[in-house]
Amino acid sequence: MSALATIESRFPVLEWRANGIDVWPLVRIRWFMRQWSIDYVSAGRNESQARRLFNRATTLISGPLRAYRARQTSGAGRPEDPCDVVLWSDGVSYSHLDGRSVDRFCDPLFKALQSHRALARIWTPSHAYPRGRLVPSAYVQPRIDRANLLGAVRARVGSATLPEHAGVTGWLRSNDLHTESAEVDRILSDASRVATLAKVFGKLLVAARPRIAFVVGYYSVETMAFLLACRRLHIASVDIQHGVQGALHPAYAAWPRPMGFVHELLPDRFWVWSEWEQQVVDAWAHGTGHGAIVGGNPWMDVWTQPNDWPMTQPSQARASRMRSRAEGRTVVLVTLQYGFMNEEQISPLVELVRARPDGLMFWIRLHPLMLERRDEIRQLLPANGCFELDEPTDLPLQSLLTCTDVHMTHSSSTVIEATQFGVRSVITSRFGEELFEPLYRGGWVQTEEGGADVLAHALRNSARTRRETGSPGTDSRTQAALHVLLGDGSLPG
Repeated sequence: MSALATIESRFPVLEWRANGIDVWPLVRIRWFMRQWSIDYVSAGRNESQARRLFNRATTLISGPLRAYRARQTSGAGRPEDPCDVVLWSDGVSYSHLDGRSVDRFCDPLFKALQSHRALARIWTPSHAYPRGRLVPSAYVQPRIDRANLLGAVRARVGSATLPEHAGVTGWLRSNDLHTESAEVDRILSDASRVATLAKVFGKLLVAARPRIAFVVGYYSVETMAFLLACRRLHIASVDIQHGVQGALHPAYAAWPRPMGFVHELLPDRFWVWSEWEQQVVDAWAHGTGHGAIVGGNPWMDVWTQPNDWPMTQPSQARASRMRSRAEGRTVVLVTLQYGFMNEEQISPLVELVRARPDGLMFWIRLHPLMLERRDEIRQLLPANGCFELDEPTDLPLQSLLTCTDVHMTHSSSTVIEATQFGVRSVITSRFGEELFEPLYRGGWVQTEEGGADVLAHALRNSARTRRETGSPGTDSRTQAALHVLLGDGSLPG
């Protein structure tokens, strides 16, 4: 973030345009994520380039047929179908309740919008086509695939105006920072894809005629293109918080003031869970066309407020049965993060479980993008260890938190949700510590990087504190936020 602040103060990056798009917001985030990956994250699973290309080609070819079958079996409509609100899913954030696949960010909002008599439709990207969807989705990934391929071809004849570009890349090299995401070819490729996708989404939005659009994770190429299409059609846009934000997230913190009223690739509003995230956004957004609104976490309300979701009960019952199997031990929920090297989180966990600390039972939960590693991680763990892997991974997080004594993680945003259930967290990395500073001040989080004995001691202490203190509680702000957003005259549309 310090590097970005320096670049944005020294160089005219807000004047960078490629294929008619103010491209710096996309470059900013892609550069940060790549640098973060270099600094903290493993390169991923060993897989040959030929195998990756083959898998990619197979996925692209099979996509239209899979989308068609999903649409036929789920009764989903088309993205062109008229609506008041479009909910743009991230395509991966699913929980499974009583045999139904639930989008935990879009489905609760879909139901909340019904009380406002607003007709919403969910547009789902990604190559995952879950069966038994609670709310039918319009699958848009095949259109995205075609537009991305066309955009990549058009990039060869694209044009860019990038004043002092050499100065930016030179400064990055001089500070031992990567430059790939800021190279001209990469910028042209990304901008061409955004431009092509925005035209595709624009045609769909003209047909659907929504007043407002909500998106989960706005900062991908595809979702920024969707936001650009909304802006060109004067459709209000809102990003839904889906994880940790704070002062160290480049998509939400410390944006330079836009040259006009808005950054055209950013949403109009940021739906955030609490005043903490609102302050981070408003620190830079004040006086611009952007702003934050505190709407809480609608998915959390499903588990903490009276509601009409009876399908949560079987998940709660399964979590309770797991709790009984712990036979009085302190239950430690361990949430693993995607992408980190084993040395960062898996090896310390294996050491801890192998030590068989007295009175502790570990519920190990894989990140949704780690599911293919389930058997690998099971093999790493001791066969006679006190742990559960399958049910903690498969059950909704909130059903686990109701039966958990203490939470342990490298850096998962589950820290925030655990706090709302009165569960304290032990973080095993200084990297994670940086992300949750307000929760440290409130006494909800501590960092422990020691060995198995020290870590077990910290877990026992945090679990005892939880039982003495109880939960801070949650409240639902969803309906109030929707009332503002659906009737806010300051938004376009």
